[in-house]
Amino acid sequence: MNWTAIITYVVISFGILALMEVPVYLTGGIAPGGEPNPLFFPLTAVGMFSPAIAALITTFAVQRPAHPARFLGLAPVRPWRRTIAYSLIGFFGSWVIGLLGIVIAFAFGVVRLQVPADAAQMLAVVPLTSLVTAALTFGEELGWRGFLLPALRPLGTWPALIGHGVLWGLWHTPAILLGYNYNTTNPIAVLLMIVTTTTIGCFYGWLRMRSGSVYPSTFAHGALNGSTGIFLTVLVSGGAVSIVASPLGWAGWAGICAIVLVLAVARTFRWAPQAAPRLKATPRAPSR
Repeated sequence: MNWTAIITYVVISFGILALMEVPVYLTGGIAPGGEPNPLFFPLTAVGMFSPAIAALITTFAVQRPAHPARFLGLAPVRPWRRTIAYSLIGFFGSWVIGLLGIVIAFAFGVVRLQVPADAAQMLAVVPLTSLVTAALTFGEELGWRGFLLPALRPLGTWPALIGHGVLWGLWHTPAILLGYNYNTTNPIAVLLMIVTTTTIGCFYGWLRMRSGSVYPSTFAHGALNGSTGIFLTVLVSGGAVSIVASPLGWAGWAGICAIVLVLAVARTFRWAPQAAPRLKATPRAPSR
């Protein structure tokens, strides 16, 4: 374990996002349920790339693996079929996760389903919003799945998956305490976010481990963020309780855990042999 590298990554990624949220805090926060602060979304969008910045700095300055691009999951993407296959699994699997949470919430009587006349037209934009959102989630994925997951790999598969998910959730703290996602500034929302990132982080981590690439989890992250709000708006009639049916609530967690459990029982949570990153640089022979 290179704890210096991990601590460096955490300090940089957490610090940049916290700095981005300071102007939002000083100008009144984001007013949950009211008018949003115009500074919040542009500054938070910048902050979403803090994990990528931290990953690049730490990889080259501290971790110094034998092959940085391979360690971060940026290259090689060959065999193409593997990368494409897992990207498709992540992309469409995230839609399944979003819909599964709605089905579970409906089954427990938490929400009511609706199918408006223009549902098809409204849902038709989901592929586009998912792809566009993936461009923003790349910053997070390069950090959490690209750098941190393989950096924690010496701890073992499940400690690494759970550990990187918990840190990912804690990283959201400045935004969550401003009222983002849960529409409350109550600190309990941070714990709820940690549960969300830990559960979905296992699925994203599985994509990273099996493909050896950061791109499948990027598409999965983008698909989930770009589709969930639309699914809830179009299909759910329940107002504020609809958050329960999303990946941020218990019904969404149940759906994600069900998928992760199936993958775990099938014993697929292991690094593909050709996908495993090299953690240490190859020592050079002494010059004569």
